[in-house]
Amino acid sequence: MGLKTLAVAVLAAAAISAPAGAAEAPGARAFVVWLYGHYPSPHGHEFESLGTQIGRVFHPSLIALIREDSRLAGGEVGALDGDPICDCQDDSGTRFAVTTVRAAGPARAVAAVIRHGTEGPRDIETITLDLALTDGHWRVYDVGTKDTPSLRAYLIKSNEEARKAR
Repeated sequence: MGLKTLAVAVLAAAAISAPAGAAEAPGARAFVVWLYGHYPSPHGHEFESLGTQIGRVFHPSLIALIREDSRLAGGEVGALDGDPICDCQDDSGTRFAVTTVRAAGPARAVAAVIRHGTEGPRDIETITLDLALTDGHWRVYDVGTKDTPSLRAYLIKSNEEARKAR
């Protein structure tokens, strides 16, 4: 076998065994579609991503950060002052489109969701969800938006500052 043939064979084998960058993680899209299927909330029925549904939505480590933010706020509004899934306080009239969900490792995925707000063509935003497979279920590990690229980093910093201020 010549050097050129060997190089082609090695490249072909690598391409076959390498994970496809655009491949979807099984079940991740269904989770994101389920999640955004709750928005906008039907009249009289609000989806509580930070309340009763928190365990079905967020990764346990992000739940701990959210709860610490709430505890440190001492009954006031903490750093987290809205629903991070819709990046809003009121989802009335807001529409969402799940655009991509791709594998980012054996138990990780990244989803991009377009939020169409109620204030016209300038009220469009991309929400990025970093997902982690936990006990066989997808959960939101982090949320990124234009204004808050990492909810996780924002809460860590805010919680540290709140503890120092005490």
